[in-house]
Amino acid sequence: MVWQATEATHKYAVVVYNYEHSDPMRLRLHVGDTLQILEQCQDWYRGLNIKNKTEKGIFPKSYVHIKEALIDRSGTYETVQAKELPIVQEITSVLREWGNIWKKQYINNGVEFEMLKVMMLELIDCRKLIMSRKITMDELKELQQRVTTKIDYGNDLLGLDLVVRDEVGNVLNPETTGTIKFYRQHELAVQRIQKESSKKYPKNSQRLKFAFNLLVNVKNFVCRIGEEADILIALYDVKEAKFFTENYIIKWGNQGLPKNIDMLNDLRVLFTDLGGKDLQREKVSLVCQIIRTGCMDVIKEGSDNKKLTKDLRRPFGIAAIDLTDLLKGYSDSEEDKQYFVPFEKCGERDFLEGIIRKVVNAKEKDINHKGQGLWLTYKLLPGDMKQVVEENPHLVVGNLAIARKMGFPEVIYPDDVRNDIYVTLSSGEFNRGSKSADKNVEVTVCACSDKGETLKNVISVGASGELVTEYKSVIYYHEDKPKWFENIKIVIPFQSFTDCHLKFTFRHRSSTEAKDKSEKATLVAYIRLMNDDGTTLADKEHELNIYKMDSKREAVSYLSLPPTKVELEKRLNPNLPLHKQSISAGGYTLSHKDFAFISTLVCSTKLTHHVNLMGLLRWREKPEQLESHLQALTQMEIDGEEVVKFLHDMLDALFNILIQNNSEKYDNLVFEALIFIIGLISDRKYHQFRSVLDSYIDKAFSSTLAYNKLMVVMKDYVDRAGDIKENDSSLLRTMKSLEYIFKFIIRSRKLFARLNEGRGRQQFEVSVKQLLTSINGMMQFKKTHNKIVLVQGAALKYLPSTFSDVMTVFNPKELSILVVDFINYVPKNQLLRQKLTCLNDIVHSKLLMKPECRAVLLPMILYHVKSLIVKREELEECCRIMCDIMEQLNCDDMGSVREDIATITSALLRDVIQTVIAQDRSTYIAGQFVALLVAMFRQMTEAHYSIYLNLFQTDIDLTDFLMEILLVIRDLVTKNVYPKDWNEMIMLQNSVFLKALRCFSHTIRDRFKDPFADQLWNNFFHCAIAFLTQETLQLENFSSTKRHKIISRYKDMRRETGFEIRSMWFNLGNHKFRFIPAMVGPILEMTLLPETELRKATIPIFFDMMQCEFNQVNPLFRKGHIRAKFDEVETEIITKLDVLVEGGRGDEQYRDLFYEILYGLFDGHTQMRDQGLTFVDLVHKLLQRLLEYRTIINDENKENRMSCTVNLLNFYHEIDRQEMYVRYLHKLSDLHLECDNYTEAAYTLLLYTKLLGWTDEPLNSILRSDKYNAQTHRQLKELLYYDIIDYFDKGKMWEKGIELCKELAYQYEKETFSYTELSKLLTRMADFYSRIMKQMRPEPEYFRVGYFGQGFPSFLQNKYFIYRGKEYERLSDFTSRLQNQFPSAQLLKTLTTPGEDIVSSQGQFLQINAVSPIPKKVFPGKHVQEQILKYYKVNEVQKFTFSRRTDDGGNDLSKMWLERTNLVTSYPLPGILRWFPVASAEMVNVGPLENAIETMETANKRLASLIYEHKDESSMGVGNLGMVLNGVVNPAVNGGLSNYKIFYSDEYTTVNPAQKTLDLVTRLKLITQKQVELADQAIVVHDMKAPDSLRPFHKSIVQSFGQLLEKMESELGLKVKHLGKSLNPTTPRAKKAVTMPPHKLQEMISNATREEPTNTLADMFLDGRSAFFKRRSTVNPTRATMTLIRSTSTLPIGRKSSAILSNMDSPQKLISNGNVIELKEEIIAARPRRPEKSSSRPSSGQFTNNKTLTIVDMPDINIMDSSMKKLTRMQSNSSADSLDAEEEPSAPKLPPKTTVNDYGNLDDEEAPPIPVRKSSHLYRSTSHRDKPVPPLPIGPDADAPPTPPKKTNQVMTKSID
Repeated sequence: MVWQATEATHKYAVVVYNYEHSDPMRLRLHVGDTLQILEQCQDWYRGLNIKNKTEKGIFPKSYVHIKEALIDRSGTYETVQAKELPIVQEITSVLREWGNIWKKQYINNGVEFEMLKVMMLELIDCRKLIMSRKITMDELKELQQRVTTKIDYGNDLLGLDLVVRDEVGNVLNPETTGTIKFYRQHELAVQRIQKESSKKYPKNSQRLKFAFNLLVNVKNFVCRIGEEADILIALYDVKEAKFFTENYIIKWGNQGLPKNIDMLNDLRVLFTDLGGKDLQREKVSLVCQIIRTGCMDVIKEGSDNKKLTKDLRRPFGIAAIDLTDLLKGYSDSEEDKQYFVPFEKCGERDFLEGIIRKVVNAKEKDINHKGQGLWLTYKLLPGDMKQVVEENPHLVVGNLAIARKMGFPEVIYPDDVRNDIYVTLSSGEFNRGSKSADKNVEVTVCACSDKGETLKNVISVGASGELVTEYKSVIYYHEDKPKWFENIKIVIPFQSFTDCHLKFTFRHRSSTEAKDKSEKATLVAYIRLMNDDGTTLADKEHELNIYKMDSKREAVSYLSLPPTKVELEKRLNPNLPLHKQSISAGGYTLSHKDFAFISTLVCSTKLTHHVNLMGLLRWREKPEQLESHLQALTQMEIDGEEVVKFLHDMLDALFNILIQNNSEKYDNLVFEALIFIIGLISDRKYHQFRSVLDSYIDKAFSSTLAYNKLMVVMKDYVDRAGDIKENDSSLLRTMKSLEYIFKFIIRSRKLFARLNEGRGRQQFEVSVKQLLTSINGMMQFKKTHNKIVLVQGAALKYLPSTFSDVMTVFNPKELSILVVDFINYVPKNQLLRQKLTCLNDIVHSKLLMKPECRAVLLPMILYHVKSLIVKREELEECCRIMCDIMEQLNCDDMGSVREDIATITSALLRDVIQTVIAQDRSTYIAGQFVALLVAMFRQMTEAHYSIYLNLFQTDIDLTDFLMEILLVIRDLVTKNVYPKDWNEMIMLQNSVFLKALRCFSHTIRDRFKDPFADQLWNNFFHCAIAFLTQETLQLENFSSTKRHKIISRYKDMRRETGFEIRSMWFNLGNHKFRFIPAMVGPILEMTLLPETELRKATIPIFFDMMQCEFNQVNPLFRKGHIRAKFDEVETEIITKLDVLVEGGRGDEQYRDLFYEILYGLFDGHTQMRDQGLTFVDLVHKLLQRLLEYRTIINDENKENRMSCTVNLLNFYHEIDRQEMYVRYLHKLSDLHLECDNYTEAAYTLLLYTKLLGWTDEPLNSILRSDKYNAQTHRQLKELLYYDIIDYFDKGKMWEKGIELCKELAYQYEKETFSYTELSKLLTRMADFYSRIMKQMRPEPEYFRVGYFGQGFPSFLQNKYFIYRGKEYERLSDFTSRLQNQFPSAQLLKTLTTPGEDIVSSQGQFLQINAVSPIPKKVFPGKHVQEQILKYYKVNEVQKFTFSRRTDDGGNDLSKMWLERTNLVTSYPLPGILRWFPVASAEMVNVGPLENAIETMETANKRLASLIYEHKDESSMGVGNLGMVLNGVVNPAVNGGLSNYKIFYSDEYTTVNPAQKTLDLVTRLKLITQKQVELADQAIVVHDMKAPDSLRPFHKSIVQSFGQLLEKMESELGLKVKHLGKSLNPTTPRAKKAVTMPPHKLQEMISNATREEPTNTLADMFLDGRSAFFKRRSTVNPTRATMTLIRSTSTLPIGRKSSAILSNMDSPQKLISNGNVIELKEEIIAARPRRPEKSSSRPSSGQFTNNKTLTIVDMPDINIMDSSMKKLTRMQSNSSADSLDAEEEPSAPKLPPKTTVNDYGNLDDEEAPPIPVRKSSHLYRSTSHRDKPVPPLPIGPDADAPPTPPKKTNQVMTKSID
């Protein structure tokens, strides 16, 4: 196999099939990829992916499609590009870009998903159509406009950049486009998008404004007629109820095909001459009339029709389709799309007119067409017929019929000669005469001469039909009042109009042929085509007189009779009735009972029905009437439409009159007539005829002597301007006609010069100059009346339009001088707007294209514009003029413009800059002036800059200018005046500003270094840095396509600006210290930009700054002593880095580059080395933490942000940056408050308070806070304490709140003596104490979480953390919450330490389990109530434990081994976070015997606790006690003591004779006995409190207890029956309450615990309870009873609080009038109580009153102590007493600080440093949601915990450290 280079035709390919392969030598292909082919070999190609040229390989040929390409070999490498139209390439690019966005829309459920899909499909269809090459160039242009508009609209919808295009739709190149044009095309693009979004504008309105055509192609006609038929198709105005175009006629055969079979597939008609008026028609339909030709009635098949008349034209039906939307432009017309036109058949008595009205107003579903109708296509074609032929030659070839509009088109060209008359047979009324029924009237129309000769072939029934001599109308059966509504066209040469008339004969037609032959025409009517005065027939409806004909009539004698009703009335005697007057001649007699109506419309370019117009055209025939005809024209007695129709002939006549008459009277009249005609065409109504007039002047005008007379008359008019009357408008109309008057003058002069070889040139130029001078003189008149002002305004408006013509026969420079005088002569402060308009017209005239003319005109224009800009008047118009000038000077054909640019800048640049400063950025005018400023800067060269800057005479003036322009540029780049999507305009502006900054930097460097202008240099630095940090230059935020386009066109402007800043900095010399540390922040912001070369060039500036500060002489010491430190720069860098990195600046590359560059610089500096390297290392660590913080700063999970915030807190604490430390304390506190973590927020603010003292020392700026209005340490600390107390209150951490209250109380009492505040504080403390005792607090659960796998960030990988759960959050809830944070993580099912395969894998694995807290010792040796102790069980804890089973014994608990893990966190919980890392772990194995002991002890403690609670709370129900008790005495589910049967046997001690085993067995037996005693006491309590409903249950418990005792003696060998005292009760059950001696209660509680001293959690609680009861029992030993006063506070509620409360009586039942009801009921014991020893502790006095302890019956309340529940969890969890004997862990020590105290519960030193992160992907989740991984609150320097050691029988302890 030999690889060969591919030919030029096989260089570019598109992938059409996906190709996946693991072979690295093969290229992976995806459909749509574009490839560049390098080589080929048999069935394989080798190439690269054009999108990513690093992807190279081989691929099969069959998987790609080869396309033509353009090959560029100009560069280093060969590049290829598809050889396609630019619009196709753009569509392809857009589809790719939109495709990516569309996918994201789908993922994110974007609202634009469906709309984007529709637009993409439309673009794909358009691309297919363009690629098919089946459309004309005109259609391609139209399609391109539509496509580009769609693209622009889609880009706007998606927030993409605006694409700037020219008028055709091609994308503009800013490098070759003028600034002003570029700006204006942006505005036009916005307007196009707004129109597209509104969807309310007609698509074809612009192209169809003046002329358009409708092409109709009949594809098929489906209708069962059975006879021959005429199909007449025409356009119909529904509102006016009439046709407005000629008919298109199709002769249809009786076989269902056209009679002319050659037309079968070519039935096409073009309706022409349509225009803007037709677009305004309210509703237009295409109507098809079907008229059959045959018998009177439709003959069925097989019937005999031989005797029937067969040539009768009868109505058959109507078909119509609405074209209104098409003509209005709201729907498109497609040449290939067929439309069905439904057919409606006529009824027996229906007129065609009535059916038409019905069908055009009906919907298709309302027409009973039965599938009959026409199939046709239609298409709109813009332009006149000539344009249609040129642009659509394929549509007009072949047998195309032309159906013209009935009337003139809106523009009548000189070569369009017509002489047609349209006749409409409207209706008639006929007397039946001797007939028994109404007649079947047929009308025959023909054209005859006055001699009676019938003109041959002059009648047209419709387009494509042959001309006929006679036309026969439709026949309506037995109808005396027929309504024909039929149109025909009479085509007669205009020479024959004079002696022609139309003749109408009326005849009755019979249905049988024999009778029909005997029927002759008996009625006749006529109408002349010309009137006696030479005008044509009027365009209106005519009522014809009908005359009866006898057999002896003369041929043309009827011509002597009046043809119409109007003329008849003129002849009649008004004094006699009509029927008594005989109107007859030559055998023709007027019929008084018959009438007929017709309408006529004359379309003739040679004949008119206006007398004066005809007289003017034929002025030679009656010259004596010429004056009256001219006056009639000028006085507008002739209709304007008639004038423009005969424009060509009219102008010829006028100029003939002008030349052939020497009378001044006629000269003025002709001049007035010319002015009238010019003014008429200037009117908007006839504006389209300007082209006709222009065509006449260029091609038809031939008067060589007219120019002299026209100039003479016009000069006379102007010279008499001072005498003008108020009501005289002739001069005003003359000024408005200046353009065409000069056109006639110039054309006439050129014709004369051509004919006479240039003779009279000098005289002509003198005359022109005199005329223009007269006009200039007219401009000097002051305002005398409004008329002269109007004339002057008209001159300003219309004179510039004459310049282009005058220049051809007059010296341009001399003309320019006259124009300057013309403008300058305008009175000051008069006609201001008109003058500016005139100036703008001058700018656009050809005068400005000549350099010698510009030299004359520009200073005048600039003078007037400048004066207005300075006064801030007419700013928009002034700006438009200057923009137009700059755009004109940018054209290639303007010659040298160097001097012009210098003139403009020197005159206006400063004024434009000051105007930009003064303008509001949101206004439209601001954008225009900025565009003007950019255009001026862009067209200035370095020489122009130098010239302009040298114009300033002093350095002060130059400094002011530079300061001004730098501020403007800075303001424009920070607050851009253009929308964000105007990216092309913004980039162009930036490139221009960059060039300006370069020039200004050289000036500043050269001229303002000595003496030094520090403010100017400072402004430059800030301006340049603002320029390169602007959002629009941050290329990394753009797509690759956009980024590549910007770089290829402008390069990276940030790099060039950065180099300029670097150069300026190092040119400061000894002045650098002036900018330290002020410039540190801006330059740091610059270096953080992600551009490598920029960073490399600018980071050394920091070293230079620090070196400058280091070497700065210290004025406090002796001369020459330097500072030898750079703390100001260091502080500024650290402070600014925090803000900038958090704002999104900087990355890992910057961190490493900063370290590398500065490390190298400091390492080579002998004096600064140590300080510098320390600083570099410090910044490196800071950047690492800041980048971690920023990674998840916007994460939805705020817990992740908290952990990173704590990392930064640690860092700033270490480096002693109090201001940053305080800043992040507030951030952390706010995050906690957002998550309702009030406890953690309080702990966080506590760290803030440790920075403050109880002194009146004023606060420095570092410790101040915007949130608190405090001036001293004491004030701020007091405010913080109150907030912290509130947060502890909301977090139900009242114990911590009391601590702070005590500290505040001391200050109020001892320091500030604020007794009022003290009283409030003490009240709040009392409330806290009350809440501790009375309110329920949920006890949070704790969870251990392990993160394994390389998929987690480095600070999480292979580490354990302890989490504090939220309120009522169980393990399942917590697990779900954590899995939501890590959707890709897998949950490990076991608690074993993961293997190396998991630890080293790239995935994510979570290990989650619940742990039990091990509380620290509190109140040692004291007896404390349960409510107080509950707090310390789950708060202020740092040790935790959990157990897992390690044996395979199954359900045999006697063989169950447990592995117990005891964990210690780095800080106690709760703290400033809800989680902390595990600092150390200890594992110990628990054997089956030990587990049995723990299980029994747990059950005993729980049972003892419930007994105590029932003694303490007399109102507590026995439901929970009964369940627990039943579980002890009747362990049906878990087996109870039977599980441990083996441990009670002698065999077990024999097999295990070790002393430890014997001791444990003995302990187990003692605990078992204690359980029996507790169960016995519990049964007593249950018996006393159980209601009647629970008596059966109680009996079953007693019975089960007895059976249990028997079983224990028989199976376990334990003597316990004597302990079951409840089985033989001696005390009768009280109905309401039972009194129990206190000493008995204590004895019961004390017996529940083992005899030896214990330190377990339950023991501690029970000891406290026993002491409490002892205290209560020793209050008054002589009393046998005590009284319990029940508090109305809330009972302790566990996790099932809602269910409990539903069974609980309202506490309000025990309250009456706000007083506590004391419940008392005494029961005397059966025997006296034993005397008790008094407590060793003296009485507190709390129970000094004699009360009786009464257990009161209450409804059953199922309340379980949540703390006890945790002691009876699943057997895999051990009790918490295994670590009871441990010493309380000491708090970790923080490094000593001089200004910041420790955290109280955080220490980052215990965690080793984390490894340096290699790449940012380690911090990202592999989730499809692409969320950052939430880090946990461990210091970033912590390592992964070691693998736990293997299980042994010994206690193993190993620190995580």
